[in-house]
Amino acid sequence: MENSVLSLFYFAIIVSQFTYFISPYSISGYRTVDETPENDNENYKSSPMLSTECDPCPIGIECVPQIQCPAHVLMENHEKPQVCDLSGGKFGFCCLTGQNHSISKDQTPRFARFSGLTDDILEKARAKFAKIMQSTVGAAVKKGHPDFLHNIVFHSNPQEDIEGFHISASAMQEVITSQIFREIEHIPVEDFETNSIKVDFKTSPMAQHCTSPFACSDIQAKYRSLSGTCNNPIPHRSMWGAAGQPMERLLPPAYEDGVWLPRVHSVDGSPLMGAREISRTLLLDSNRPHPKHNLLVMQFGQFLAHDVTQSSSIRLENGEAIECCAQDGSGPLPPHQSHFACMPIPVEPNDEFYGHFNQRCINFVRLSLAPNTECRMGYAKQRSKVTHFLDASPVYGSTSPSASILRTFRGGKLRMFDDFGRDLLPLTNEKESCASNENGNVCFKSGDGRTNQIISLIAIHILFAREHNRLAEALARINPHLNDETLYQEARRIVIAEIQHIVYNEYLPIVVGPKQMQRFRIATQHQGYANDYSTEVNPAVTNEFTGAAFRFGHSTVDGKFHVHSSNGVDEVIDIPDVMFNPSRMRKRSFYDAILNTMLDQPMQKVDGSITHGLSRFLFRGANPFGLDLAALNIQRGRDHALRSYNHYLHASGQRIIHSFSQFSPDVARKLSQVYRHPDDIDLWVGGLLEPHVHEALVGQTFSDIIADQFSRLRHGDRYFYEYGPNINPGAFTASQLNEIRKSSFARIICDNSDRIGIFEVSPAAFVRPDYTGNQKIRCDKAAIPSMDLRFWRI
Repeated sequence: MENSVLSLFYFAIIVSQFTYFISPYSISGYRTVDETPENDNENYKSSPMLSTECDPCPIGIECVPQIQCPAHVLMENHEKPQVCDLSGGKFGFCCLTGQNHSISKDQTPRFARFSGLTDDILEKARAKFAKIMQSTVGAAVKKGHPDFLHNIVFHSNPQEDIEGFHISASAMQEVITSQIFREIEHIPVEDFETNSIKVDFKTSPMAQHCTSPFACSDIQAKYRSLSGTCNNPIPHRSMWGAAGQPMERLLPPAYEDGVWLPRVHSVDGSPLMGAREISRTLLLDSNRPHPKHNLLVMQFGQFLAHDVTQSSSIRLENGEAIECCAQDGSGPLPPHQSHFACMPIPVEPNDEFYGHFNQRCINFVRLSLAPNTECRMGYAKQRSKVTHFLDASPVYGSTSPSASILRTFRGGKLRMFDDFGRDLLPLTNEKESCASNENGNVCFKSGDGRTNQIISLIAIHILFAREHNRLAEALARINPHLNDETLYQEARRIVIAEIQHIVYNEYLPIVVGPKQMQRFRIATQHQGYANDYSTEVNPAVTNEFTGAAFRFGHSTVDGKFHVHSSNGVDEVIDIPDVMFNPSRMRKRSFYDAILNTMLDQPMQKVDGSITHGLSRFLFRGANPFGLDLAALNIQRGRDHALRSYNHYLHASGQRIIHSFSQFSPDVARKLSQVYRHPDDIDLWVGGLLEPHVHEALVGQTFSDIIADQFSRLRHGDRYFYEYGPNINPGAFTASQLNEIRKSSFARIICDNSDRIGIFEVSPAAFVRPDYTGNQKIRCDKAAIPSMDLRFWRI
């Protein structure tokens, strides 16, 4: 059935080492295009015999990478878009369908005979919802258990957790109604997957669960909203990218009922191998330090992930986390005691690690959902609690109440904790923020509830909180007449711009490669304003990005921090020991020391290796064992109903995997042990195993998915820092923008370290200082320029 929905046809002929593609839509004929592989040892090449250019796209139609025209996957060969040339090599499609992953070939709505939902369907849906809510009250996770710490990752505050419960409950009523409707009317799964059902909720009692567009009071507001609302000026798109809005998709979901049942079966109908079994067989712990890039790449990546998305697992009505395993871990709870959102990960009796502790179950709860934004029947969509934009929400929060708690309301500054003359993040007494507040342990508060997840993340938070206050103080000196609100908003606007510039100028080219920056039109400009904003681009984070591709960073984590303190004493810290246990930050020399560690210590290569610190001891706390992040990632992809790796190869124009033998012998053997067919390979697993793109950290598939997401975050953000006043109501002046372009992560560290252990920084902060040409230099050197804030004199 799944193959019938997304048939993996591939119109390619192989000549020598090149793959050729044919477009039936070319106006004056078509040509073949060179697609030479890119990998560790081979630069992108062009073939002299294939130098003919494609015909240009018709006026008004854009040439985009294939993955940005995902509807092509469902098209027959004769329907394929016209092939076109992309900047930076390779080819794309002249795309008419945009971001839509499907397009209706018949403009007549499917099932148009239904003017509304019948009373019978509504009653059955109400009864089913009431039954699952009454019979699956569920057990709560016990404090101190590894999964208790895991659930802090999803936590915001008690009020938001309870609000989230009711939002997800509304979405579940829509899901159950859709499931009942599909069963009664015998509707094919693929019609739900491709959004072909046009049954409206607006004229039924289900309308109470629908959301309305946000009414924008000032569409030309100078400063972006905290919640992300009103970024898109078109009224019915005012919620695009806002906090609480659903994630979107590149390809249709692989829900087994088309609505919400997770992907748990092989293409041959047998159950997929358990996620823990795949992890322990395939994703082993190997030390493979990257020859060029450091741990700062890994840690900044996590900060960015927290900036653009925060999912939340379904919870009990009182906000507590759900337990799906027996209290002693001996197995999953029996069906009559299990919550409807449970999807526990089985552990085999012969597991070489968990077997020592008699653990046969890893807790796993499905993600909460968002109500259908179009107020009609459709498949389930996962909800992000924070804004989807790159807007420094980990620093400022995504709601007015959370932002207010973090402010002093004096001089535009953020609240900080004065630790004997050093500014640290403010302390918090929230029980849900840390592992324990006993024995003098402290926890910190920021705009994001995940701040205390690991101590190196706290260091990044401190950098940008200090940067905000540094800017607010400098702006107040230059403009003593400005009030607190203006100083706060101006400093916030600059910090967001600095982060965006660092992402697109320093971080992203390392991850996806410079050629991808050109192909996806996301490279920064050196002068002038950019002009590529589009009201048609939904900036929402995709399931593929957050559920798989941007989790590549888990492979880059080293299991230990090698910390060199100012007094010459070295310390080796196991990362599980500093998860939700940030007390070391109170040591006077530690902040600079952990910054130096991230600058100096190599990150691990992106590959099929995961440190035991994550795959055995994640969030262990005081326990002898923790969770397996690799297994959680695989299971989360199935919860998201991500299609298999092969589907995304096809979507991005690559050759699909027909046999495990297309991998190295060792990997092929292990893959064949845990998957029945290449079409079963999970996206996260397949993406990690790819050879990386030339001059990039990740392989082609992850590179495409990540580049697509950052394209959305740029082209769909009206307040993006490079846009001028004709687009951005809060545009920087041309002189201010020139100063923003001097921003660098090295400068952020220079300006906001304690200057106890940091006196020099490498100009390219994401590159190891022992890499040729990147040795550390003093912060006053011209190679690490500073912004001149006099251009902000008002």
